[in-house]
Amino acid sequence: MAIYRLEAKIIGREKRGRSVVAAAAYRAGKKLFGEREGKTHDYSRRSKDVVESTILYPEGSPGWTADPAKLWNTVEAGEKRADAQLAREFILAMPKELDAREQFQLAVGWTRKELVASGMVAEILLHHPKNGKNPHVHILCTMRKLDGDKFSVKKATEWNDVGLLTEQRESWANAVNAALEKAGRSERVDHRSLKDRGIDRIPEPKIGVAATAMKRRGVLPDPDRFRLVRWVKSLNEVRPQMRDIQGPGEIRQFGTGKTWWEKSIIFMSRVRQSARETVLDTWNRLLDSRKTREPDKMPPLGRGPENSR
Repeated sequence: MAIYRLEAKIIGREKRGRSVVAAAAYRAGKKLFGEREGKTHDYSRRSKDVVESTILYPEGSPGWTADPAKLWNTVEAGEKRADAQLAREFILAMPKELDAREQFQLAVGWTRKELVASGMVAEILLHHPKNGKNPHVHILCTMRKLDGDKFSVKKATEWNDVGLLTEQRESWANAVNAALEKAGRSERVDHRSLKDRGIDRIPEPKIGVAATAMKRRGVLPDPDRFRLVRWVKSLNEVRPQMRDIQGPGEIRQFGTGKTWWEKSIIFMSRVRQSARETVLDTWNRLLDSRKTREPDKMPPLGRGPENSR
């Protein structure tokens, strides 16, 4: 099933003095030297996730724009403020129904039309994580247009317009659907929100790289973000059943029972299980916070023999 995603964000120095050279090295799986901080950023161990990459630039751009190290060091050198905005990043989900070559061509075509044509220099990086899930593209874009052999004094503030982002979201959906149609696939994506599409479902939150890393390294076996996603999924599962109960007073769409009361029992058992899991999570978090003060007074809920039923 093709998944839609277009995320846009700013990479700036305000967060722990971040470097766009470091960000570029991380996303490209390369080793780049940051001239401003005098530090080598070596992320070559991540190169196996990077399938293909390229830099696109407006016609007539100086030669150094094609070199990632020179490009992003030039961006760093041109920004003097401690809280400077260094680059704009787009993260695009790639349809699994397309092969890597088709995915990269899709990203290049959209970037050339929507970003480079307006004056941005953009580095495109296609990622295929080793787990085989979530193929995606990172696009790092400059915040200033080129003025001869250097970047302009003023930033292109029109690129920050919310209306432009809305247009980009729609154009990306159109580009994905056109690529799927060309490949003979029936799947389609939609850039509109669930509400605008008339879908009664709570949007699932992103797990995020921090929670994923904590779970992978064993820092936390089940981070809060993972529990939150499961909770939202359980709410979405029972929403149709709740609508049925609020309407005709019986469950018609879900469950394996033959009669309305059998299905109601199945529904209530699911609600009970979800509620129990929530209570257990809350209780055990409370225990964790009180361990240092009362280590022997409060046994974990749900672990004793009295709660084994």
